[in-house]
Amino acid sequence: MKLVKLSLAAAIAAGSFSALNAVSLEDAIKNVDFTGQLRYRYDTGAWDTLMVGNDDHGDRNAQSSINGDNAKQTHRFRARLAAKADIGDGFKVFGQVQYGQDANGGYGAGNTTATGNTFNLRQAYLQYDLADYGTSFIWGKQELGTIWTDDIVGMAAKAVYTGIDGLTLAAFAVDSFEADGERAFQRPTTNVDAVGSNAAADFIFRQNFYGAAAIGAYDLGGSTLDTQLWLGYLNKRAFFYAVDVVYGLPIDQDLSWTLQVNYLGNSLDSAVKDKFGSENVANGNFVNLRGTIKGYGFDGTLGGVMYGKKGKTTINMIEDRSYKVLPAGKEIFYMQGSNLTDSFGQNTFGYVTAGYTLPSDLRLGVQFLYGATTADAGTAATSAGAGGGDKMEAVAEVSYNYTKNLDFLLYYSYLDVKAKAEAGAVDDYDTKKNSVRFQAIYKF
Repeated sequence: MKLVKLSLAAAIAAGSFSALNAVSLEDAIKNVDFTGQLRYRYDTGAWDTLMVGNDDHGDRNAQSSINGDNAKQTHRFRARLAAKADIGDGFKVFGQVQYGQDANGGYGAGNTTATGNTFNLRQAYLQYDLADYGTSFIWGKQELGTIWTDDIVGMAAKAVYTGIDGLTLAAFAVDSFEADGERAFQRPTTNVDAVGSNAAADFIFRQNFYGAAAIGAYDLGGSTLDTQLWLGYLNKRAFFYAVDVVYGLPIDQDLSWTLQVNYLGNSLDSAVKDKFGSENVANGNFVNLRGTIKGYGFDGTLGGVMYGKKGKTTINMIEDRSYKVLPAGKEIFYMQGSNLTDSFGQNTFGYVTAGYTLPSDLRLGVQFLYGATTADAGTAATSAGAGGGDKMEAVAEVSYNYTKNLDFLLYYSYLDVKAKAEAGAVDDYDTKKNSVRFQAIYKF
């Protein structure tokens, strides 16, 4: 091959002719859809712990390290920007960058403003659509979107089939998981603490995750039935299975009633039991039943949930509040003992919600939850250190859909936990937390 050397002037000229063939910005973005989200959160809250029978009321924040956040005047910002481009022949590319989430303190130690955080690539995948066959394939870094997760990202491949009316079939394979702070075993967990929270989470999620789902929507001649069946296998860790059924019955034009039941279970592999000890971990079983009535601006829900096992740690969800099956509670399901991802003990809660939406799309609502975490095989409110106790939460909230793109939320949560003292101690605990959140989200 003969090499040709270009002078500086010739190189510039060649570059100029190349620029003439470049696609204009207008043409480049013609088949690109842009979406984004800007979110601001203000959180404040503190624990107040009283040791019953002791004149010294103890450390005001004694429970904060084991029972959720102790945020005081914390400002959090998150920005996401995404673009999806149709590049022809059924192929699409998607990319999403994210800023945050940063936490700017407003009280006490760590009172700082974050300025060094930068944007990072949150999602990037290739999609291929076979429109004639109702099938899509997606490869790359993406939100997993399973019944066991909320918005966690992973390196994954998906296949989705929608060729049958009212039925969606999906299969997926996950090669790696985002190191999300709300995934299972990411925080210290009773009875596996000796392993260390980061090491425990790494052990659980270092394997590939495979699964499939069948999602159906049926019209029963006035009433509706929506079903989901999920199966998943986290290699050498656990076999997951889940069923979700929603039955809807219209009572009249403006009034409807729905009944929903969820069951999420799993069977742990022997490798997990060997790692943490079969006496410390158990298979997970999560059951949630709720009924909801809506009409004339009012909405109300009555439900109950059970999960976990006495004296053992169970994985109930892979990440966060997962499928958002619970319409109630802001704090209880993030606490040690009753944390939805990896709880310790038997959890039983009942909940009720009520709300009224004004014609201006301003909703006023209340929530109430009551139940207990039985930390071991003994009494129903065993040791505070294990996350056990009788737990109650009351929430008042206001939400406002200013436009279809801009939403506001304000809530106040009051949490009360009464727990038995540790073995050998003489004092029981009466623990309270008051929390406030203001949130604004703009989506486009």
